[in-house]
Amino acid sequence: MKASRKYLDPVFLSKLGNMDLVARCAVEGFFSGLHPSPFHGFSVEYSDHREYHQGDELKFVDWKLFGRSDKLYIKQFQQETNTTAYILLDCSKSMSFAGGGAVSKMDYGSFLAAALSYLMLGQSDSTSLVLFAERVVKRIPARSRRTHLNTILAALQYNKPAGQTNLADVLRTIAETTKRRGIVILISDLLDDEVDIYKGLAHLKFLKHDVIVFHTMDHQELNLDYEGLIQFEDLESKAKMRTFPQSLRDGYRQRVAEFLDDIERTTGNSGIDYCLLDTSEPLDRALVAYLAKRKRMM
Repeated sequence: MKASRKYLDPVFLSKLGNMDLVARCAVEGFFSGLHPSPFHGFSVEYSDHREYHQGDELKFVDWKLFGRSDKLYIKQFQQETNTTAYILLDCSKSMSFAGGGAVSKMDYGSFLAAALSYLMLGQSDSTSLVLFAERVVKRIPARSRRTHLNTILAALQYNKPAGQTNLADVLRTIAETTKRRGIVILISDLLDDEVDIYKGLAHLKFLKHDVIVFHTMDHQELNLDYEGLIQFEDLESKAKMRTFPQSLRDGYRQRVAEFLDDIERTTGNSGIDYCLLDTSEPLDRALVAYLAKRKRMM
């Protein structure tokens, strides 16, 4: 693994023990390895300029940049580029699952939330964090000050999974109490009633929010690679079942594929960005998905 990829590896990040280090390592590692990607040249200063359009005032043209690139760009000020971001992190008991030596879904989601917050506040985007299970557990209001990052990272550092999932009610609460339009980022395993989830997400879109869903799943949840007699326990209901996973694997994988296809198709039809995340994989895919969404909003 290249050095930059190492800093995005969830197992490596879990060993740091400090959410501030996690955020800095993830984001700086991501940008240091960005150049081979379609985002070549896309740095933390990406929002400072936009292309010149006929009718723009010439006094705002960046003539130094013109001298280097032979293209006209307009200096874009903060009020033109800033947005409000609402990060919604699922903290229900099901998010505590960790299979095969990987980090838990909760830890993975927390690392992603920390990295996104670091990135957003570095851009002076107003950022809010919402922790939830069957209801909103903690809500940190949106602020754009760089020092606001400490408040968000502390909440992530000491957060613990508890309770059952009730995405429908939580999304309804967010929709009803969020006054300023922005980008809503949901980090969850989506283990709840699918119809209710879609209704909640559609409500946010109706209110003109941009929405991106990071569907966080453990590798074993996706593949069921266990061998031998295994006892499974539902982390929320405590229901138990003993079985040989290999006898269920083909049918299980088919059902999971149908579930994922349905989510991706339904969110796509509603104009919602969807990104499936395997907790055994580095965070860069999620950060690329966020930056692509953010760039389209500009």
